Amino acid sequence: MAERPVKIGDWVRIGDAEGDVRRINVRSTEIQVSDRSTLIVPNSDLITKTIRNMTMAGPLGRVQLQFSVPLGTDVAAVRTLLMDLYAAHENVLAEPAPSVFIDSIAGGMIAINSFAYVPSPRATYGTRSDLFFQLLQALADAQIALVTPQDVRIVDAAPPATGQEHAPG
Repeated sequence: MAERPVKIGDWVRIGDAEGDVRRINVRSTEIQVSDRSTLIVPNSDLITKTIRNMTMAGPLGRVQLQFSVPLGTDVAAVRTLLMDLYAAHENVLAEPAPSVFIDSIAGGMIAINSFAYVPSPRATYGTRSDLFFQLLQALADAQIALVTPQDVRIVDAAPPATGQEHAPG
């Protein structure tokens, strides 16, 4: 613990749990998770396990929106729409600037990936949800469809052998 991987007030992820460091004791650290329960982590775990400290390098949180549109979509309009949503949202910071990328083009789809920054990692989930609600409405208003990958499976329709067939005879 001498290197201080966490301090009170940090937003951390250890394993699949994520939350605020509330108290650091001699043998354990208390982390308040999103459901308001307390996760008690032995300090030895903070040294031996991988910890993601979202606030150690700075207090910013990052919001990521990913979705796919049909191949013929006006992607410049999609980019403008996203940038306008980011600019209008009170939690989205102007610096670092939001960004929009084409992640891939495959299977008749264009995968869009975009990022924006918010003042705190604690604000990412709510802001992301707000932006998704606004994005769905804006895409509907602009008559831009979303697509999802199709999962096609070929199933053998022949009945399974039971081993009880009669031999011709």
